[in-house]
Parts: sequence; C-alpha cells; structure tokens
Amino acid sequence: MVKLSEENIREWLKLLQGWKYENSSLVKEFKFRDFSASVKFVDLVRPVADSMDHHPDICISYNKVVVTLTTHDEGGVTELDVKLAEKIEELQRYV
Repeated sequence: MVKLSEENIREWLKLLQGWKYENSSLVKEFKFRDFSASVKFVDLVRPVADSMDHHPDICISYNKVVVTLTTHDEGGVTELDVKLAEKIEELQRYV
C-alpha cells in the first residue's frame, strides 16, 4: 500500500461522513445508546478487520467508540484505511 496524499485523503473524507484526518490517521467517534451497544459495535468490527488483516486502534468510553485508522508501515493513511473505514460505516447500523 502507498501512503495517500493529503489531497487524496480530503477527497475520500467527502465520502466518509463524520471522519476526520488527524495526526496522519482517519478518526471517527461513534455514539451509541450504552456500553453494551459500544461493545457490540467493536465485536462487529473485529472480524472485518481480521479478514482485511488491518486492525484499527479502538477506544471505548461508555457509549462512545473512537476508531483510529492508519497504516503504520507506510507512516500514514492508505487505501486500506479508507476501505476499512467504509466497512466500519456499514456496521454501525447493526447496533
């Protein structure tokens, strides 16, 4: 994977609702009704991340889940991060 330019990332962000570009990463905070829903969401993310062999940083704070995506080997955001962000977006509707 090749690191995307900031211009490419900004174009992708137009398609990824609520995601931000911070510290060479894609970041989004998801809000749910309670802690159980937050954990359920993370449980849905895990098999998708495993199937892509690309794992996000995830932080749960009661009803909030912060997902951070970056490709460490490339030192920033790659197309793999964008594809995982798109898949994570789809998962939130199942919680």
